[in-house]
Amino acid sequence: MTNYQNHPLAGAADLDSAFNKLWSFYKRYFTGMYIISLAGSLLSLIFMADIDMASLQEVSSDPQLVMEKMKSMAGPYALTMLVTLLLMVVLHSWVLDRPAYEPGFASVLLKKMLLALLPYLAAMIILMALTVILTSIGVVLLVLPGLFALAYMATVMIFAMPVTLIETRNPIEIITRSFRLMHRNLWPNMGWFVILALIMVVTAMLLSTLTMLPFTGSFIRSIANPEEATAMLEMSKNPLYIGLSALTGALVRPLMPILAFILYFRNRGEEVAETEITTDTDTAVRVEDLYPRMPEND
Repeated sequence: MTNYQNHPLAGAADLDSAFNKLWSFYKRYFTGMYIISLAGSLLSLIFMADIDMASLQEVSSDPQLVMEKMKSMAGPYALTMLVTLLLMVVLHSWVLDRPAYEPGFASVLLKKMLLALLPYLAAMIILMALTVILTSIGVVLLVLPGLFALAYMATVMIFAMPVTLIETRNPIEIITRSFRLMHRNLWPNMGWFVILALIMVVTAMLLSTLTMLPFTGSFIRSIANPEEATAMLEMSKNPLYIGLSALTGALVRPLMPILAFILYFRNRGEEVAETEITTDTDTAVRVEDLYPRMPEND
């Protein structure tokens, strides 16, 4: 396992230092992360444009036709999810290894991605299923427990990709290790994640407002006349909308992978420090070791 103790995202002690590291890394390596995010966003939006949501609304009164329409959408949805998964793997790999840029960086990055893809996918399927179960139970009981379960599992999942790239390719070990790291600093980990998630949501909403400016007329008509709501669904196929959405969405996509490694290095660093302290204590010279042992009385 490679030692990343000198990684620029390692060593965050509190929220202030964590966000300083995040912002510094974002500014320094913005170009590469933005290009990767832009390419992934464009592909995802293009595949999403093939999903005809307007036709699904037209047959909403017939369950059989709805099922047939949903089956026809399975392909584009699967491609969209695959592109999103690949984008996450590429971004995380790039954030991890770009600071130590060495000859053959591209081939090393590609190898790591290929090795991590399937184990990460398997681990995420299990974690997502667990998230749905816990969130559903929480919502049935009360709304707040459901939100807590969602935030809790989302924070666990943020550790999965760093663990896959650095430590293990075993899906079960990825899951158990993610839970252990999460629980080292449960509340700070959840707090940092929730704060960044809220920042990303607010930023995405502001950027979406800019994206919608050329389509203000269609948006107002859809509100004034619900029968024209399908026009908003068709807007997702507009090349201008796809381009603007990709350009703005790519600005916030790199933030979560950066936070993932800040949290991972912080919690893993504490484990390493505790191990070193334990080892030093076990091998330390004691006062009684300086004197010969007294003979035992018969």
